[in-house]
Amino acid sequence: MRHRLVGEDRLVAAARPGHPLTAGPLSPERYAAAEHLTVSRRGSLRDPIDDALTTHGLERRVVAAGPTAAFALRLALDTDLVVTLPEAVTRAAREELGLAALPPPLPLPGVALHLLWHQRYDNDRAHAWLRDLATETVEALFAPSAASRQPVAARTGT
Repeated sequence: MRHRLVGEDRLVAAARPGHPLTAGPLSPERYAAAEHLTVSRRGSLRDPIDDALTTHGLERRVVAAGPTAAFALRLALDTDLVVTLPEAVTRAAREELGLAALPPPLPLPGVALHLLWHQRYDNDRAHAWLRDLATETVEALFAPSAASRQPVAARTGT
């Protein structure tokens, strides 16, 4: 398999509407105290989020692992579980389900987005074109907008 880094997503916490975390400011302590769900095909209950919490002297309670983001989002909709997933990659599914997206209350590592293909397509010109188009598209989606690169005063006209 071959791969190419095409972007980086950020993490958000997804929770059902009316979840206690959606009321008031989200502190690292409140986030850690919630019951969490991870996404892992192997059933791992630990991921880099736990490492980030440990640096703040916190530990979260992960009560379940789901095999896919779609499964985890569905479970979060019907329970008080919180799942932390890539923001842009899961946006459409979260919005369709009506889940709240909460910015994490502490710095979390980004999620690398890779384009993957089998090496037999390395020299296929049509496949190379498609890879380049996919790379350009994803890079454009994840690039900061021109407005976000401007100083706040320039955006607000002050």
